[in-house]
Amino acid sequence: MNTNRFFQTLGYYCGVFICFLTSGSWHLEAKTPVQVGEFTQQYHIPYDEADGLPDQAITQLHTGKKDQLYARAESGGLYQLEGEEWKSIANASIDESLFTALPWYRSLSSMVESQNSVRDVAENGKEIVVAAAEGLIIGDGTHWSLVLPQEGNVRWAPVDVRAVAYDPEGRLWFAAPQGVGCRHEDGTWQLFTGADGLPFNDFTCMSTGSSGVWFGTTNGAIQYDGGHWHFRQGGRWLLANHVHDIAIDAQGKAWIATDEGVSCITAKPMTLTDKATFYEQEIEKYNRRTKYGYVNPARLSSPGDKSTAKPTYSDNDGFNTGLYLAAVSYGYAVTEDPKLKEYAHKAFRALSFLSEVTQGGDHAAPKGFVARNVIPISEPDPNVVRYDLEYDLRRNERDKLWKVMQPRMPIDKTGQWYWKCDSSSDELDGHFFGYSVYYDLVCETEQQKEQVRQVVRNIIDHVIEHNYAMVDYDGTPTRWGHFAPEDLNQNPAWKAERGINSYCILGYLSAAHHITEDPKYRTEYLKLAIDHGYGMNGMSQYKWNRGAYSQGHQPGDNMMFMNYYHLLRYETDPQLLSMYQFAISRHWTYEKYERNAFTNFIYAACCDGKTRKDNWGEIDLSPPVECYTDAIDSLKRYPLDLVEWPMSNAHRIDMRPLEGQSRESATIGTDNSGYLFPIDERHEIYWDWDPWKLTGNSKGATLRPGFHYLLAYYMGRYHGYIDE
Repeated sequence: MNTNRFFQTLGYYCGVFICFLTSGSWHLEAKTPVQVGEFTQQYHIPYDEADGLPDQAITQLHTGKKDQLYARAESGGLYQLEGEEWKSIANASIDESLFTALPWYRSLSSMVESQNSVRDVAENGKEIVVAAAEGLIIGDGTHWSLVLPQEGNVRWAPVDVRAVAYDPEGRLWFAAPQGVGCRHEDGTWQLFTGADGLPFNDFTCMSTGSSGVWFGTTNGAIQYDGGHWHFRQGGRWLLANHVHDIAIDAQGKAWIATDEGVSCITAKPMTLTDKATFYEQEIEKYNRRTKYGYVNPARLSSPGDKSTAKPTYSDNDGFNTGLYLAAVSYGYAVTEDPKLKEYAHKAFRALSFLSEVTQGGDHAAPKGFVARNVIPISEPDPNVVRYDLEYDLRRNERDKLWKVMQPRMPIDKTGQWYWKCDSSSDELDGHFFGYSVYYDLVCETEQQKEQVRQVVRNIIDHVIEHNYAMVDYDGTPTRWGHFAPEDLNQNPAWKAERGINSYCILGYLSAAHHITEDPKYRTEYLKLAIDHGYGMNGMSQYKWNRGAYSQGHQPGDNMMFMNYYHLLRYETDPQLLSMYQFAISRHWTYEKYERNAFTNFIYAACCDGKTRKDNWGEIDLSPPVECYTDAIDSLKRYPLDLVEWPMSNAHRIDMRPLEGQSRESATIGTDNSGYLFPIDERHEIYWDWDPWKLTGNSKGATLRPGFHYLLAYYMGRYHGYIDE
């Protein structure tokens, strides 16, 4: 090894790192654990034809004197909500004033072109406010004046005013394409635009109540709660995105009239523990697959209808089950709940079976090879319905390194299972992450520990004996299972994966040494880390998601942080620790913009209270307080509805496009501050999905399991960052 070159390169990266440190608030003291009590959890209740409404747009909503809710359909039909069902009613059954036309004042004719110019009217005592095409008009029914709201040096002459309302405190609000304005009790104005966080400005209506000010738009609903703007768009929150009317009832529920029915956005008090219990119950009810209980997405034969859920296999059953194993292992360590202990044992058995099912049969793989997934032989043949020759040829056409393998899902030696070949490095990431946490936190008996040791030995020995590769039943490496120095250090085809795969194999070897205590794994580890420069490779890895600066590879970020966790927690060598600390610290300067609870807690677990010394001095690696508060905020906002619904932020006026895109054609972006929009306003809910994408086009036909929440939440509890 060239020692001089090593220190020269290390010095260069240390200098780069200092530049990153000087741009952030890294030295604010973080108080942990963070106290988290009850918070308000919003969720959506949809009402459509199945609940008694007609198959047409709902155009108006009103609450009656006894807080009864009434709706008017596009055809003019009237409906009343009784319990959880809507009933058709006659006009005579309700107070006719509820759906009367807007009042008209003849004296307004001097201010507006015609009665059709008036969009909305609000009254507060003797003051009457009119939203009109010509502007914001205030008067007493006889005398009128055009209002020009002003805040500081900013003065508006709003036109095309769409809605006006008084809130319960008597403040006047208006909505126009120019933005939103609020007149406070002292007569001063506050004006909001996209720069202030206003999400959208093509308004259709407005309503106020105890839950704040709600705005309807042509593409979503907006809530302002006095300090934050919340954007509610897509199937998670609305039956349809064009909002015709909003009514707020006495409990603060927002009833929203759309083209497809009525959406109710309501809330209930919850704790983070309550949410964990909810997701655990949902997984048991909807997301278990096969007798081994793999935790999988479920397909919905009717969009959004969880009663039609049927769990299905994916390419990453091993990866996902490994994360679930870690989640419930942390959970058991924190709560000592025997149910979570049982879940952990069951998940370990499911995960370990993936390296057993590949042995023997007509297409036997080498010992230690792990399957991506398994499917009972009673299900339709996946080699016919999904992974036929045409599938392989299509993949090979766009990826010349893709292997054409038939069958892609051979039958095991028992004749009971199909198993999927061509496993990847992310499968092993899930296996080793899950095994390590399970071994450390759940295994109590020597028998349980030896079971983990044996499966870990089988897998890592397979990789070592096949020249640091995962070798399939055809005797060749899988598409993504390459870890050898001649690939990562010498083959340009692996430039993008050099840093990730270097730290992956180091992570596996580190975990294997920790679990088995076999020194041969430490020897192999040091050979790669020092002699072949793998420790350095991860310091300059290519596949970083560069936060507010450019888009990277989100699964790669997730894989790196999973391996940082064990590399930094198990390592004792100062030189290697310095490399890993540099890598995770620089990586997190980009990752922090995601407010990702999983990576934030991993960074804290690895760097809290740690310092790193180099030629320029000593650097405090401790995370800022935002590392914890952003993570907890994401957990609070994590949606209860985990159906994959269509959702888009591409049209938001508070969106900043990335990578030189125009606002009109942007596909990735952030909020005005360079951070991502909150997780309850994005389509993705997995920590390894791409949160920078502005649009998700799913059709409501997949129900995701909530183990990503469980993983981050229980990890945060285990490391002492959350106190409930």
